[in-house]
Amino acid sequence: MFLFRTRENAQRKYIDLIKCASARWPNWDPPRNFRPGDFGIVDKKTGALIVEGNIYTHPDIAQIAHQHHPIQAAEVDHYQINSFEVRGLDVNAAAGANIPNVQSIVFNSRWQFNNKRGAILLMHRPRMTHVPDEFFHASLHLPILKGKYVVSQVWNCPGFYMYLSSRSSEQVTVDLRANFTHPAAPGINVNPSMTFSWSAEGCAGVRQYAYQSDAVYTPLFCLRSIRRPWLRRDEMGLGKEAWYEASAPWDNLNDEGETEPEDND
Repeated sequence: MFLFRTRENAQRKYIDLIKCASARWPNWDPPRNFRPGDFGIVDKKTGALIVEGNIYTHPDIAQIAHQHHPIQAAEVDHYQINSFEVRGLDVNAAAGANIPNVQSIVFNSRWQFNNKRGAILLMHRPRMTHVPDEFFHASLHLPILKGKYVVSQVWNCPGFYMYLSSRSSEQVTVDLRANFTHPAAPGINVNPSMTFSWSAEGCAGVRQYAYQSDAVYTPLFCLRSIRRPWLRRDEMGLGKEAWYEASAPWDNLNDEGETEPEDND
């Protein structure tokens, strides 16, 4: 009873859990890169973004977009997101990763899941790039972006770990280890060469992970879409369209990633 009926159900459930916890959109296929300013539609079956173009290259948008170039933030050591069903027992960056000729733990974490689906996303050395807010103020009138999702922020990193639990109340340990493959010779001031690898215990659910030397993965991004405010008055006035963080294209999901039936009673 812990297995998903389809891969699409698992993908949709993972996206839903991480998005509810962070208002950010996880990428179920991190080797598939997204760029700031990509736009398109979201597949309702999977939650995947189907890119139709980019604001910086599309002829109907580029003139405005090029006045607001993407901005890159500083790299951080680690970034993690966990859904509300998960409790972090021990999450920290470990010391000793700069000692040559040893295998060192760079990052270690321990997570307690309950009997509902839970999800975590771990990224090592991510860097976020975002489209300036000024572009969204200037582009609200463009017809081509009506009904579209625009990638407003992108996180790129060399290493990621994604996990979706099995509903078996598992306790999971995830470590990132640095392996020094060519230590410096005694008396010579040469930096050793390092490779990184993930190590995990207690995983009974669905997991994906990888590490390369360059920031080739896109595990996380943000989407914006144009809609009308629901119940509150904002600075643009009641009922007027504005750019908002995009909502998921489905209603409440059960633990198997399927839409819960409406209660008509």
